[in-house]
Amino acid sequence: MSSAGKHFACWGALVICSLVGTLSGDFPAQAGETPIVSNKPNVVIFFIDDLGRCDLRVDGSSFYETPQLDALASSGVRFTDFYAACAVCSPTRAALMTGKVPQRLGITDWIHPGSGVALPSSETTLGEAFTASGYQTAYLGKWHLGEGEADQPTRHGFEWIKGDNRAGQPGSYYFPFKRPGDNAPIWDVPDFADGNQGDYLTDVLTAGAIEFLHARDAQRPFLMCIGHYAVHTPIQPPIDVVAKYRQKRAEQFGDSPTPGVSAPFKASSRGRQDDPPYAAMIENLDDNVGRVLATLDKLGLRENTIVIFTSDNGGLCTTARNQPGPTCNLPWRGGKGWNYEGGIRVSTFIAWPGRLQSSTTSVPAFTADLYPTLLELCGMPLQPTQHVDGQSLASALNGDPQPQLRERSLAWYYPHDHGSGHRPSAAIRRGDWKLIQYLKEDRTELYDLAADPGELHNLVAEQSEKASDLRNELSRWIDETTD
Repeated sequence: MSSAGKHFACWGALVICSLVGTLSGDFPAQAGETPIVSNKPNVVIFFIDDLGRCDLRVDGSSFYETPQLDALASSGVRFTDFYAACAVCSPTRAALMTGKVPQRLGITDWIHPGSGVALPSSETTLGEAFTASGYQTAYLGKWHLGEGEADQPTRHGFEWIKGDNRAGQPGSYYFPFKRPGDNAPIWDVPDFADGNQGDYLTDVLTAGAIEFLHARDAQRPFLMCIGHYAVHTPIQPPIDVVAKYRQKRAEQFGDSPTPGVSAPFKASSRGRQDDPPYAAMIENLDDNVGRVLATLDKLGLRENTIVIFTSDNGGLCTTARNQPGPTCNLPWRGGKGWNYEGGIRVSTFIAWPGRLQSSTTSVPAFTADLYPTLLELCGMPLQPTQHVDGQSLASALNGDPQPQLRERSLAWYYPHDHGSGHRPSAAIRRGDWKLIQYLKEDRTELYDLAADPGELHNLVAEQSEKASDLRNELSRWIDETTD
């Protein structure tokens, strides 16, 4: 075990007496049984869909309001340079579950209904690893790693599930959570079929998470992943919140039109955050994260619970249509579907009260790192043959990152056209240098992120040797990780 692992294992041995009292009081043991409360930490993962890197106030938004998430970020370790494993959702979700870059799993795009693409059953998922260590596991909401019965979370190590949708995204956030006239079962959310008119999807999904927290086996630690469908399209906010942001838009911007920013291949990006319906969805998401955190507090679980907050890709900002996406990722370029920073850099923070000091780290990291990080924080042995691409971030969380975390390269492979206007590309970052290679066009872009975080000045001509070096490394990586 590494020195960081020993540090966290020692912390884990400090059992909180008040926690024992709370759990045994709420969930009494059966006659003749001795209550056993594990000293292992619980884990809650908030996995948000399409959240932009600047969609939180703590990460730069001046239009959206996110007090709960700002407080959570400030209470833990906030990453400034954290990346999704891909610019679209399913590949990143696969990386979270396996600790591998998604192309190793045959998942290089969002999974289209009827495609047959699914997370391979041969993988030891995060859920299976935690189940094998005695954890109770739960998955709520968006899974999007296969639509067959054998592809669902219950077949990948999660004992308790709620709110799963086989197609990846239901047609509506409003009950009955589908488009009018759409009777295809794949778009349904069966667990919420008995709801009521006026139910809002993000609210009822959170109610499911709170239900699990109350119904769980109090003698076992738990891993709960909440895969929120928000803030993915359709942009359908809670109706009673929109008026607040319409007024705010008028106060900040008057009746001025939303500016646009040109993107490659005749695409266009949104030039500022000013969309009231999207802002209302962000506020509702923030409220619902707060509801879960308040329940952890009420049950006496917060001190011994690791909370991770992250997104599956960048915000939907850039589209091939005349109308850009609902959010703006500036100063980061582009958005969902692109290998520019706006498409892959995401808000991420890890909080564990009493164990992790409030801090900010610039260590570059990505989704696949969360698998080994959680194993180490929870005192489990690492599984390097499983999470072959992820590295534990425990040392970075402890304020003393191992040198290889800063020295390694991170890379992305998205060989598909996308509705955002993207054309097949791959990218690599080493240190402050980032190269983007379009796979079907004779187009290579090289940026110095330290001097040019907005990726506006292509340095290929001035730094031809650096570009060649990174292009060769990227080519080798693609060959090594794809079938």
